[in-house]
Amino acid sequence: MVSAPHAVRVQRTLGEPGESVEQAGGASFMWSLAKIRIAALILLGATTPAIVGFAMAGPFVRWICLAWLTGVALIAQGLSRRARARAGAVVLSVDERGIFDRRLMSRHIEWQEIATIWPVNVDRSDVVDIELRGPKMTLGGTRWSVRIGAYCQIGYGVPAVTISMLLLEGNVSEVLDAIAQYRPDLLPTRTGERHSVPTHKRREGR
Repeated sequence: MVSAPHAVRVQRTLGEPGESVEQAGGASFMWSLAKIRIAALILLGATTPAIVGFAMAGPFVRWICLAWLTGVALIAQGLSRRARARAGAVVLSVDERGIFDRRLMSRHIEWQEIATIWPVNVDRSDVVDIELRGPKMTLGGTRWSVRIGAYCQIGYGVPAVTISMLLLEGNVSEVLDAIAQYRPDLLPTRTGERHSVPTHKRREGR
């Protein structure tokens, strides 16, 4: 099992006025400006082929390039919104109640709702996958893009919830360390390799 270190490199805060989701003693993760800047540079590079194609290709390819640029603009708008919300905005927290990710839902995923945390390669992965005990019940009040995870777990045996650290301060290892402080029994043995889930485990998810 994963053992919690003496100090975890994440912000520990009291909840902001009017907020009840961040609690004292919990581990909190905010948007990372450095990661957002890197994502913005990559996004900028992705516009180059579309701009060249729009300038040199025929009408059909121009429509494709226009759709491409529109998609890039929407993603850029999302990155800008996250950068503006950076100051003091806790996105993900782990505390005695469970795991709260404001990108997914408006409440905690409570510890008793979690069946297991899937094995993960902490050196390569930027996500934490969560298998739920009752995915339809837990995700029932969420938007469709989150709620579809319940059907994926039931139908295909994959985790219902994925928590991404791609644009947040900290990393997967720190999230697992925070979880280990409250529910180490939910964590797999930590190794350098991502384990495959046994066939019988997939059948249990159905």
